[in-house]
Amino acid sequence: MNDYLRKEVKLLKALQGISYKEIAEFLEIRQDSLYNWLCGYYDLGKEKQERLVDILTNLKE
Repeated sequence: MNDYLRKEVKLLKALQGISYKEIAEFLEIRQDSLYNWLCGYYDLGKEKQERLVDILTNLKE
């Protein structure tokens, strides 16, 4: 699931121009934590994954 979410976040940035900083703020984590997660240094917990799915769904609409 984390790998899928990483791909979706990168696509959202590339296609819609939403910055990683904005995504980190929506997810309520630090920007460097988001970068570390994108690089695969750790996985998001279940609650953060669910929140990120909601954020991605809302931003894609």
